[in-house]
Amino acid sequence: MVRAKAQRDGGTVKAVVYHGPADFRFESVADAALRDPSDVVVRVSRTAICGSDLHLWHGGVPVLEQGFAVGHEFVGVVEDAGAAVRTVRRGDRVLVSCTTGCGTCAPCRDGLHSACPVTTAGGAQNVFGFSSALPGGQAEAVRVPFADTNCFRIPASVDDEHALFLTDILPTGYLGAELAEVGAGDVVVVLGCGPVGAFAQRASQLRGAARVLAVDPDTGRLARAAARGCETIDPAQDDVAARVLAATGGRGADAVIEAVGRPELLQQALLLARAGGRIAVIGLCAAPVEIQPILLFLKNLTLRSGLVNPQRFVPRLLAAIEAGRLDPTEIITHRLALADAARGYELFARHEDGALKVVLAP
Repeated sequence: MVRAKAQRDGGTVKAVVYHGPADFRFESVADAALRDPSDVVVRVSRTAICGSDLHLWHGGVPVLEQGFAVGHEFVGVVEDAGAAVRTVRRGDRVLVSCTTGCGTCAPCRDGLHSACPVTTAGGAQNVFGFSSALPGGQAEAVRVPFADTNCFRIPASVDDEHALFLTDILPTGYLGAELAEVGAGDVVVVLGCGPVGAFAQRASQLRGAARVLAVDPDTGRLARAAARGCETIDPAQDDVAARVLAATGGRGADAVIEAVGRPELLQQALLLARAGGRIAVIGLCAAPVEIQPILLFLKNLTLRSGLVNPQRFVPRLLAAIEAGRLDPTEIITHRLALADAARGYELFARHEDGALKVVLAP
């Protein structure tokens, strides 16, 4: 276990730093330090590469600066805490929400921390690792604002890797099932078997889905989906719509979850859903999307999307992990040193060596 230091030394730490698309460097940055009384500094013990990080790697999102630490999935030990922090203290093992909120504004009180007007004031980025205003967790240490809202203690019975994905992708997958109103007896189609898709599949099962159909062209990822009890469809080999109709007696799916972020998959979701069906979009798509709104109208479809707010989901999902109902580590395929992060990005981006989820250790 990483031990908490009594005081910060004001030096430097190592981090994975953005210098442009496919140019992430392991280099020294200023050590994290308290800025406000509600801050904590977390000494990172585990971090991970997220599919959203790949948008930076590929140049798929606009970035106006360079030189900031990337990453928003991380856990660690509280090494310093501001005077106003009440819920965690030095030495506590914590997981940190990828999206940050103040905890007291109207959106935060409604569970919409990602829309917090305090942490997004002036157009600021309130997700770790996309700007210098909130440096990311692929680093040895990170400053976390509003710690009482954004940090959660990790029970002694849960190790770092089992807690790690509560920071983002496990709640994101559950959000997809929630937005799609997955319930007992439903037939659910999940478009995408990446990390978020995998957890959308698990969440659908937790919520009582009778059948989960997993769609992905990656045969290795389909094999993993089959192992978790899904029926698999390879769009390169199968007619997806025909398979879904066959599985539902010609009705279509009760719920469709788009977990990739590709424009054409949203249109496909409209076709796969039954009349009165529900569609959730949780894949990050920065490109314009063209759909046929007439399908929403004629089929009485519900279409919902949203950015995850882990603060809403951590308590219930952590309880499921403690009870043995969820094992988030099932998606981990690679464990690397933080210094080897660039290699991890290459593996993940290219689907090399069966890469599904890369965990990094400082």
